[in-house]
Amino acid sequence: MNLLLPIVFALLSGIAMSMQPGINSLLGKSLESSWLASALSFLIGTLALFLFVLFLGEGRSAGFLYKTAMSNPWWIWVGGLLGALIVTSAIVFAPKLGATGWLALFLVGQVSTALILEKYGILGFPEKPISLLKIVGLCLLVLGVWLVKKEG
Repeated sequence: MNLLLPIVFALLSGIAMSMQPGINSLLGKSLESSWLASALSFLIGTLALFLFVLFLGEGRSAGFLYKTAMSNPWWIWVGGLLGALIVTSAIVFAPKLGATGWLALFLVGQVSTALILEKYGILGFPEKPISLLKIVGLCLLVLGVWLVKKEG
């Protein structure tokens, strides 16, 4: 399988994630409301995604969406809430922790959770054991967070 496209998009997503807290925090300061900035950020993203879905011709009927909602567990729909938590956390706390500090802690949270999700095959991820190298890598990330915050 060609991994170039997924690798490029993962890197571009990392670049975007590094920029998003600063952009959204400036929006929050401009609007004098972190909550309003978060809501507007999601509104703009939602509108862009709906236009993209329409452009791709992937619209679905209300019946299809209802059937999907009824045939899946309730928690499958909380991704948007998790996104709102992430964006709002970045708006509120990235200015206090700094871009590097917030993103470093964010990364530790991501990697430690990913290790658990993969170990037990949770949320559809394939089961993968937690190796000594993965634990060392996570410890190095934690050390990196400490070093980043110690300097500042």
